[in-house]
Amino acid sequence: MTVPPATGAAPVRRAITALLGTAASLLLLGIGAPPAAAHDGLVSSSPAAEDALASGPASVDLTFSAEPLPLGTEVLVAGPDGGTVSDGPAEIRGTTVVQPLSDGLPAGGYTVNWRSTSSDGHPLSGGFGFTVTEGSAAAPSPAAVEAAGAGSDAGAGSGFPAWPVAGAALLAGVAVLALRRVRRAA
Repeated sequence: MTVPPATGAAPVRRAITALLGTAASLLLLGIGAPPAAAHDGLVSSSPAAEDALASGPASVDLTFSAEPLPLGTEVLVAGPDGGTVSDGPAEIRGTTVVQPLSDGLPAGGYTVNWRSTSSDGHPLSGGFGFTVTEGSAAAPSPAAVEAAGAGSDAGAGSGFPAWPVAGAALLAGVAVLALRRVRRAA
């Protein structure tokens, strides 16, 4: 016994499958794509990087784009001789991390190295330098001057977003399902 040829159902199914696949692709690549999510980051500092101050500040203030988590927050400030001039632990006050400093800072170069945990749990770290121009006659050590010039805002927002990979995996899944339907219909 012979099977009669398919009427028009198979081509219609293929066209519908192709249209659904195209719609899913456009949704994933266009309007359905979520906006890129930026991680929290350092917005400003006081003193600012490379500032020259007449006298030593009472604290180093680091302002972030969102309130940091207390986990791992630390600010180390080194003086011209390489010794620590941070006075006690850093405090989180809203979106600002405040590190009190010792009184009577001598003239010279200072380095600030900090780390914090952003509100979304990602580690942030960086460093910069500033100079106190008046005070005792202490000269900056070569290590402090070198560290001040090499400061950076490393780790603030780097990384590859996961949504393109998830979108590609979903699109591949839709394509596999469409091919199975086309093969069953044929």
